[in-house]
Amino acid sequence: MSYEELKSVLVSLGLSEDDISPDATREEAGLDSIAVVELALVLRREKGVAVTEEEIGATLTVADVAALVGAR
Repeated sequence: MSYEELKSVLVSLGLSEDDISPDATREEAGLDSIAVVELALVLRREKGVAVTEEEIGATLTVADVAALVGAR
């Protein structure tokens, strides 16, 4: 999954497109603990990407999340 695809998923979860950039931290992008759970669920169910909340929570930036998801 590319950064742009991930950004689209994050926006669909209600995060502000203006806050999402590759170098934004998860917190700056609005990816709090609830959003992390929602993201992991959407990635598993709708995108077929097996990633856990813990793995997403261990990332620092949006680019790190995209790299994690892209590696799956």
